[in-house]
This record gives sequence, structure tokens and C-alpha cells, in this order.
Amino acid sequence: MSEYAEGTVNKPFWKEMPDVAGYVGRKLPTLDRSLDSYLDRNFEAIIEEWGLLREDDIIELERRLDRITEDVTRLSTGKTALADRAERLAIMISGLEEVAGR
Repeated sequence: MSEYAEGTVNKPFWKEMPDVAGYVGRKLPTLDRSLDSYLDRNFEAIIEEWGLLREDDIIELERRLDRITEDVTRLSTGKTALADRAERLAIMISGLEEVAGR
């Protein structure tokens, strides 16, 4: 009873044994800890099996998308130029056919 008389009653029990709280917390199984442990062990296989993308895959896809966007822009510009040229050629052919038809 002298312990209580000295006023240590207000001290939390875990303060007396600081390592116990961490030890017990690590040893008690929880869904979060079990799931984290499972994912840590099997992450590469899960990514491969499910066909998930990694950060480097996304970066490569973004680069490819940028190149494709540039190609589409270039081809679109070229399409307009080809359409104009085809129209001029059609006019020239019509003119030659009129001359040849006389």
C-alpha cells in the first residue's frame, strides 16, 4: 500500500513498462497487419497476375501518348496540304480535258 500512498497511482501502467505496449501491438494479429504482410510478400506476383501498371509503365505510356499526339498533329497538317494539292490537280486535269476535248 505504500506505493499508493506515495502517489504513483496517477502514473499510467504502460509508463512503467514502455516496451510492453509496442511488443504487444506488434504481436497481436490484425487484418491490416496480415494484409500488409501478404501484400509485401506477394506484390510482384499480384502486379504480374492482374496486369497492373507500375509508375514506370505509366511514364512510358505518357511518352508514347505524347509521340502519338505529335504524329497526329503532323499528319493532320499534312492532310490539309494534300487536300489542297489534290484540289489544284483536279482543276488542272479539268483544264487539260477541256483542251483535249476541243
